[in-house]
Amino acid sequence: MKKLFTYLTLFVIAATYPFSEGAAQIYETKYRLPNLNWQEINTERFRLIYPEIYRDEAIRSLSILESEYNDIQQFVGGELRRFPVIINPENDRSNGFVSPSNFRSEIELAPIRGKTLNPQSGDWLESVLPHELVHALHFSVNPPSISRILGLFSPDLRRSIHGAAPLGLHEGIAVDYESHGTLPYSGRGNYPYFTHQFNSLLGTDEQWSMGQLLHTTDFTPPFNRHYAGGYEFMNWLKSSYGEEIVQNTIRFHYKYPFLGYGVALRSKTGKWPAALYREFSADVSSEESSRLSSVNENNSLEELPVRGTCRRTHRPLWLDNSTLIFHGRFCNQPTGFYQYDLESRSVNLIKEVVVSDDYIYSATESHSSILFSRYHSDTRFDNVFRGDLHELNVQSGELTRITQRQRLFSPAEHAGQIYALRTSGQTEELVEVNSATGLISKTYIKPETASVIQVAPHPADISQSAIIGKLNGVQGIWFINLTEETNILFDQPDIVFESASIFDLSWHPDGNRLLFVSDRDGVMNLYEFNLNSRELHRLTNEPYNLFEASYSPDGSLIALIKQIQNEQVPAVISAQSLNRDKISPDQFQPNESVETLLNRPLMNRAEVADTTDWEFSSYRSGWSWLKPRLWLPTYDEQSGSDRIGITMESVDPLSSRRYTMEISHYLDRIWYDLEYTTKGFYPGFRANIFNEPNLTSFRVTSENESFTLPFLQQSRGASLKIPFRFYIERNARFTSLLLEPQYYVSQLRFLNPNQTSQSYSEFGTRHSVGLVSSLNYRLRQFRRDVQPNAGWIFFTETRIGLNNTTLNIQTDQFNIDANLTDRRGFRGYISTFIAPLSKLNQSLRLTGQVVTQTDLPVFNTADLYSDNFSDVPLPAVNNVAIFNTRYTIPITYPDDGGLTVPVYLSNIYLVLFSQTVADLNQSDIYRATRAVYGAGIRSRFRISNLAFDIGLSLGWEPTRDEFTFHFGTF
Repeated sequence: MKKLFTYLTLFVIAATYPFSEGAAQIYETKYRLPNLNWQEINTERFRLIYPEIYRDEAIRSLSILESEYNDIQQFVGGELRRFPVIINPENDRSNGFVSPSNFRSEIELAPIRGKTLNPQSGDWLESVLPHELVHALHFSVNPPSISRILGLFSPDLRRSIHGAAPLGLHEGIAVDYESHGTLPYSGRGNYPYFTHQFNSLLGTDEQWSMGQLLHTTDFTPPFNRHYAGGYEFMNWLKSSYGEEIVQNTIRFHYKYPFLGYGVALRSKTGKWPAALYREFSADVSSEESSRLSSVNENNSLEELPVRGTCRRTHRPLWLDNSTLIFHGRFCNQPTGFYQYDLESRSVNLIKEVVVSDDYIYSATESHSSILFSRYHSDTRFDNVFRGDLHELNVQSGELTRITQRQRLFSPAEHAGQIYALRTSGQTEELVEVNSATGLISKTYIKPETASVIQVAPHPADISQSAIIGKLNGVQGIWFINLTEETNILFDQPDIVFESASIFDLSWHPDGNRLLFVSDRDGVMNLYEFNLNSRELHRLTNEPYNLFEASYSPDGSLIALIKQIQNEQVPAVISAQSLNRDKISPDQFQPNESVETLLNRPLMNRAEVADTTDWEFSSYRSGWSWLKPRLWLPTYDEQSGSDRIGITMESVDPLSSRRYTMEISHYLDRIWYDLEYTTKGFYPGFRANIFNEPNLTSFRVTSENESFTLPFLQQSRGASLKIPFRFYIERNARFTSLLLEPQYYVSQLRFLNPNQTSQSYSEFGTRHSVGLVSSLNYRLRQFRRDVQPNAGWIFFTETRIGLNNTTLNIQTDQFNIDANLTDRRGFRGYISTFIAPLSKLNQSLRLTGQVVTQTDLPVFNTADLYSDNFSDVPLPAVNNVAIFNTRYTIPITYPDDGGLTVPVYLSNIYLVLFSQTVADLNQSDIYRATRAVYGAGIRSRFRISNLAFDIGLSLGWEPTRDEFTFHFGTF
């Protein structure tokens, strides 16, 4: 047994919480932006940590958390005490999460862009905080059970037991709460863009199974499937079996986690998941059939033949009457801008690039270029992305960056000026950008919690431009004069629906009509507003979503995106074939209900959070974080003797500092290993102090007599590593550089293993330095690829001893001098990826590696050899050359699994591989070479949330005509 308790704990964490690294260190650390002057607000329930300049947003966040706490607690149970909530600024790729490891929630302050969330859920903080609070209280549920024993070792470990349930359960109940809260029409459960991802597959061969509803998907869109499937099933379960079913199944699963969530359902409903699924499927299919009976699909809508797997295309724009440009994401070809010719029906990639999540881009007035925004990562700090504007020449493919670190999105041009949206706290504001300098020349003033979603300058009359704005969850259209007005969104909207939202503005070429999308009738359809007559017409009545539409230059055609089952594909329709169902003015003009929503209180709750007991102070981690968050007994059998100890680990609230310490008893001595990591400043460092044993033996010749004598080698010392990591590009391609200088000092002496108080030598001291470098250059991997399909990896590791030390070893039998020679070593490799059949997701990796070192080795070369050799090919050889090839061929992507038996199969693929190794110490390299060729079949699958990627391979050494089988990785 090897460190039994520690390994068991790591297994539990990996199985129960899929975001944890299955490594020796349980708590991660991260770099955060400097000079933020972190503050905190403390209440009985929460510890909210935020940068000083965002005090107002912090107060708003805490008010939301406190006001929602009681309702969510009643829904899922649990209890929080000073739960850390961290507000992160300066990251435009927004998200929120709760981690049971270093139990906390982190919220990116910038709003999520695009159509991901229901606009009627309110502003970004009103949307995300209740959702994450559901997760936090879920993880805190702690009824009497055997699982409580884990809390003796680590409360984080105990909480992680909840993570063994399918993630669709977690996200499903959180989406259910946001869809039935105090805000009318809120939540993704009331949002057609979200719900039709599920509805569109009912009754088809692609309908989600019970496992697919609740398990995460790796290779099949939509990649948030467990949100939609989890919500649909949990909402149905709650409606069919009562509100208490949520708490009851959570508690049962916590008490008996290894029985799985399927058994929890059986216990609390009396039915196995298969029977529940049949009931669920019948009920939701019946509801969907009833809804479809009132829909009249327009058969004139023509899908464009864009090939690819997992097609997710966006916003087709017209360059001329026969040419479209759109942005496409696929599982088997590059993400970027594509050009489509309606006459030849050909598709060509113009530029490989990932754009911002709103997918709002526009053609310049000359139609020769596309203006868009994309994210640029900070070169040094983790999880910091900022949006900037770019111009793409559609003829040459040349890309020009317009702005630098301005956090701008959704550009549109008029009369040489660019209008765009800029991140402002948790909202977006409208600004004017000088296209020549890239500087902001004007900022429009808006209500504090309002956001601008899109700006559409009028093609001829700037005084009649349109913007989509959102205020308190009301998302409508305002007509404004971009030249004369500075204050926007203070008046009531010109076009608004009481229980629906508006998206995707596009002007008709004549400037008299405005095209947009609304989910007013439970589906995203096209609408057209006539500026002269002030009439509004619904143009389509489709069963599933249409969006991101635009007129052709002559106005005869409309290009749009159509949802077809789990894909989003470009399509065109003749303007003449459209329906024109007139909408009564009282249906799209502000009314009393809209006015109430525009002026509603926070979370639509009459009560105001009591702030009198809130404690405001500067953030201090203090010394309390040094208290171990996790401690575990450890056991290790070394050379027939027992080593028993304790491992402790902790991390500070901002995850900027971490330590792990092991103290053990072995052969009547105390040993220790302490590692401390800090990323509180860049580049930070990792320091290690150790006193470690190694039971070894030497063959000694003394007075013409040879014998083997055991020794206990004591090594004590310290190391210092300073990692300089630079993110150069994180877009469609990935480029990064790591340089890590290292310094080691160690003292070594030998003891009598039978009586460790007896020393055979004094300490001898060794100093050495090292350098690790790694360059990832333009790596690219498609969604369904097993390994990258393009790019290079360059890696080197160097270790140099700085001194020679002579150590006198004296026993009752001999007296000798041992030379602790200076060790030197170098290891380096180059890998490249090529993929002539990339559209089949096949790729080839070629790797050449060299290891050279002194006779006293620095690197263990045996770890580098393939397991498909019949034995260690070059034993005790310190200088080797290795050439590897690996070709991967995906076979199938089932992306399906079960619930009663929580096994989920993601994919199956073939691997063809080879390895050639050569002894560089030999003059005849050919004779000093061995090679193995092999093939195997592998699979990625999960048991609960524990991921595996293993298989069975067959190896063949032609020079020995030997065959080997290997089960594992290759």
